[in-house]
Amino acid sequence: MLLKRNIINRNILQFVLLRFTLSFLIFWLFASTGIAQQKLGCTDQEAKNFDPSANWNDGSCKYKTTIYNPPFKYFLPDEVSETSGLIYHENALWTINDSGNAPVLYKLSPETGVVLQRVQITNVTNKDWEDLAQDEEHIYIGDFGNNMGKRSKLKILILEKSNIPISGDTSLTVQFIEFSYPDFPEKPIKKKNNNFDCETLICINDSLYIFTKNRGDQQTKLYRLPKVAGVYQAQYMKTFDSKGLITGADYNSKNKEVILLGYTDKTWQPFVWLLFDYKENNLFSGNKRRIDMLNIPATQTEGIAYINGENCVITSEGHPLFSQTAYDFSTEKWIRKSVVRNKKKILKTTQSED
Repeated sequence: MLLKRNIINRNILQFVLLRFTLSFLIFWLFASTGIAQQKLGCTDQEAKNFDPSANWNDGSCKYKTTIYNPPFKYFLPDEVSETSGLIYHENALWTINDSGNAPVLYKLSPETGVVLQRVQITNVTNKDWEDLAQDEEHIYIGDFGNNMGKRSKLKILILEKSNIPISGDTSLTVQFIEFSYPDFPEKPIKKKNNNFDCETLICINDSLYIFTKNRGDQQTKLYRLPKVAGVYQAQYMKTFDSKGLITGADYNSKNKEVILLGYTDKTWQPFVWLLFDYKENNLFSGNKRRIDMLNIPATQTEGIAYINGENCVITSEGHPLFSQTAYDFSTEKWIRKSVVRNKKKILKTTQSED
């Protein structure tokens, strides 16, 4: 009995020593790599609450009101007067019209906006096409507009890029991602001031991300979906106070930045939100900077696409008071310079600690 007790006590001691050794090794590893010395805070020098001692961004940055008027690019043809989504592919802009229009994807000249090609989708109608996204092999068309909050089942069309000819109009079929919102009420809302309209779609790695257009509370909800054909319930991720209606977006994979486009409800004031320096795919965890575009005449801004580095194109729907329009926009002034400065600061901080 005494021998058995001694063996048990020895095993317990060995277990305690092993736990202590592992804890020490983990602490040493974190301390030696500088992780233990990271200080959370706002790391963007352009922010009002910039913390010079912080070396790990916690997404708390606050900015002064920023006003910028993007330069006019050109008027768009009447054929795409309700332009509602935009991507840049094969040195051309691609757009769609929204609800009630033909189920056609339009290829535009980036220099003039002239229609170069039409791709008609034959196995679906345009119930309410609202945005475009892409990866290397596919173009995704978001048929998820929901102005009155009545649609409980929504679609994203999957178009194979390899099926699109280099030139000439064509007709193609698509596959479908069908989805619903996990928090959609059992009884349809049937009113415009709802939080389940959607006009925004981006693709990051193996997932699609959608941002809602909430007339109910002027915020946007972020959901995630797989980009494979099938039937899904979207994964709710987070709500962000966008202080307006989000109507378009694009993702810059090179710089890991997201740009959200929209306008204020009823007052029709265009704006963009710049999302950058976030952690993994937690898109609202980093810097969130708003740029207000106060004086551009075309106010129903609904399409935006990166075309070269930080350079973008914005498109706005036509209206009885103004024509459908394209504008140039660049994020470099606010994102690229900020990220470069912050990287230099973190490197300097690390070197001084060594």
